[in-house]
Formats: sequence, structure tokens, C-alpha cells
Amino acid sequence: MEYFVGFVLSFMIIYTFYLLTVILQKKKYDRFKKSNQVMYFVKKYKISVNKIDIGKFIKIISFTNSLIIALCFTLVFKINNNILMLLAGLSAIIPLTLISYHFIGRYLQREAK
Repeated sequence: MEYFVGFVLSFMIIYTFYLLTVILQKKKYDRFKKSNQVMYFVKKYKISVNKIDIGKFIKIISFTNSLIIALCFTLVFKINNNILMLLAGLSAIIPLTLISYHFIGRYLQREAK
């Protein structure tokens, strides 16, 4: 139960940070379109940034990134050894990101048609 509470709290904190720094900053949407995350989707999934709703895309990415970070934080929080924490965090964050971005990319391909 304590890990679930830790997960929910970390998710809420991270998503609130994304909300304040990315989602609500509509002036920075043009800069976001040139970010590495967007370029990953453009190159890998051949998605045109002009064909998708950038606001919706930012919300999806923010939610997904918050979820990934909170899951990794919760996983690492259980481990007492610092080296194992680092290894577990890295070995969890990379596959979670790639899998999540794959599903987002496929969803965006369908949306762009």
C-alpha cells in the first residue's frame, strides 16, 4: 500500500510539473515542436507535426512521461543498494519509454490519416 501511495504522489508531482512548465505554456508549443521527443516521432513514425493536434500530443507525452518516471521511481524506491537502484532505474526506464513511445507513435499514425 505504501508503494501505491508513493507512486500516486510521485505521479501527481511530476505531472503537475509538466502541467506548469509544458502544457499550460502555449507560447512554447513552437519550441516543443522542435524538441527531441517530437523529432523521434517524426523520424521513426513519419508523422507530420502539422497534421496532428499539438496540444493533444503534448498532453499524451506529458502523461506518458509522468507515468514512466513515477513507475521507475516506485521501482527504485524499493531497493536499498545505490548501485542496484541505478541499474534498476536505467533498465526499467529505457524499455518503458520505447514501448510507450511505440504505442503513441502508432496512435499518432492513425490520427494523422
